[in-house]
Amino acid sequence: MKKITEALIRKDMSIRKIQYDREWFYSVFDMEDYLGEELSGVETVTLPIVVDGETYNEKCATWEDIERYHHREPLGDFKTSVFRNPPAEVKKAVTKSTRKKK
Repeated sequence: MKKITEALIRKDMSIRKIQYDREWFYSVFDMEDYLGEELSGVETVTLPIVVDGETYNEKCATWEDIERYHHREPLGDFKTSVFRNPPAEVKKAVTKSTRKKK
């Protein structure tokens, strides 16, 4: 995982970006190439980006959205899956009415 900051991304010419409503949006496709990982779960917005005088509609995301997805817990989606001995936080969520009766 690369150590990156928004200032480095903003200076990098290989990443297409656009400023919209005083906020910078970065091409998700270019960020995937730069980071070397898939960002399909990032919230995106389609914005027109001008490259060499031609306008392309690109899926873009803010730095905060990319960072939030990039720093998520790797197995966070499986936290509430069925465990034989669930962690304490999952045990608290299980109430008596949802437990199976023996």
